[in-house]
Amino acid sequence: MLIRSLKWRDVPMWPPEWTICDQGMGEEGFLEEVQLRHDLRPQVLILVANHLGDIRKGIMVLEDTALLKAVYTKLRQHLGRSLTEIGDLELTLFPPVEKRGFKQARPPTPLLPKSAAE
Repeated sequence: MLIRSLKWRDVPMWPPEWTICDQGMGEEGFLEEVQLRHDLRPQVLILVANHLGDIRKGIMVLEDTALLKAVYTKLRQHLGRSLTEIGDLELTLFPPVEKRGFKQARPPTPLLPKSAAE
């Protein structure tokens, strides 16, 4: 899944809505900082971008905590890159672990006939 395909309640989360922006900045600029806010519900990522010397802040909202943390980690790894490059990053989450049936550690002890056990 690409970062640009992330949505919250059918609202695209990439590119973020940037503050103090008369015209949509979109994906222009470079990512300077990302913060994970645990104190808000739902939890959000706050992004800081630099576009031609202007600092802009934006947010990403994702209700899935595991996905939010994966996006946070990915963004932290790519600070300084262009917003367009970041939008094209692939997110990979660990696939769900397949449930396995019960497996006995050792074979069962065979039952002896009553006459042999006495």
